[in-house]
Amino acid sequence: MGATIRHFNRVTVSICATLFYFVMTPVGQANQAAEPDFKIRSGKNDRLPGLKSALPKHVQVFGLFIQATDRVPDAKLLHAADITAGFLDNDRNGKPDNPTVNDELWNERAAIVMGYDERELERLHDRYGELFDNYTLQGLFATETLPNAGPHNPKSSEFDASIEEILHIITSVGYAGVYPKVFGERRGTELANAMDIARGGYFRTVPSRYPADAWYSYDDRTCDYGCQVTEYVYWALTSLLDGQDFKNRGGDIEHEWKLNTPEKLRAKDKAVVKILTNAEYRLPTRLPDGKYRQKRKQAAVRLNIIPDENRFTLNTELPVGSTAIVETTHDLLSWSLARRVPDDTALLKFPIEARMGQAQFFRLRFGD
Repeated sequence: MGATIRHFNRVTVSICATLFYFVMTPVGQANQAAEPDFKIRSGKNDRLPGLKSALPKHVQVFGLFIQATDRVPDAKLLHAADITAGFLDNDRNGKPDNPTVNDELWNERAAIVMGYDERELERLHDRYGELFDNYTLQGLFATETLPNAGPHNPKSSEFDASIEEILHIITSVGYAGVYPKVFGERRGTELANAMDIARGGYFRTVPSRYPADAWYSYDDRTCDYGCQVTEYVYWALTSLLDGQDFKNRGGDIEHEWKLNTPEKLRAKDKAVVKILTNAEYRLPTRLPDGKYRQKRKQAAVRLNIIPDENRFTLNTELPVGSTAIVETTHDLLSWSLARRVPDDTALLKFPIEARMGQAQFFRLRFGD
């Protein structure tokens, strides 16, 4: 992301805490713990009303909003929502893995702001900057949101930047806010201390040359010390989750980051690995793949099995429009029966012929 937008992101984060409580009144739109419905909504977002003119469509993913301009394709907006959900609900059970971090994003009125490209987002900032300052924002371009690039596609040499930008706001606002002594973006926190080791020493600003043994050597001079921490935890976590090892990636980033595989990171940067693998923080343990909607876990299904002479009837509640398959084994025979849940009801019955007294095994699976 360009220096102008990066500066805009950092400034927005730093002043939001001051303005939030005095400029905005608490107006709730939805529960931040509710499972995302991935619906693109148009018009005013009651929680972030000042963004309506500049960014008229939005998706809510738990406590984080994604606001976009009309030029942003819906498919890319939804991909960003999928990535966001993958970070916040890494086990895909429909709930935030770390509710406190999620609440922090919500309380800080955090949002990803998507423009078509850097130029569009810069123009919006120039025009609506004072409104933007009321919220905690992170920029993302549609042109750099690439669902078919690496790390999702190991044969591509391009990179899906939504992984980076969305993680930035989650760590710099959510984790830094909840665990300031660990993830705080200032000198002396556990994460900053690990970064100083990775950089070969403490540098308040970017040095003219990093020590030869440094493995983290970010050289953007517009990136202050706190910004360096944001970038560091991004590199470390995505490398730990095997998100930086695809076609040509290692060579493309070695001027900035040398530990691009889980093996390299675990061997060299033990300080940051200790932080990132601490179960207390409930950080992601797998990289979001942009397929949260397709792969999220379904709620547990309760089966009501009713025996009646020589048959069993299985009653269950399933998502409307889904297809259920019952696989059963009895009398040394195995078979399956598929049935689509009617669009007007979620109740489904499976009458299954069987001999009473015989051991039965049933397995129910369903999908869209």
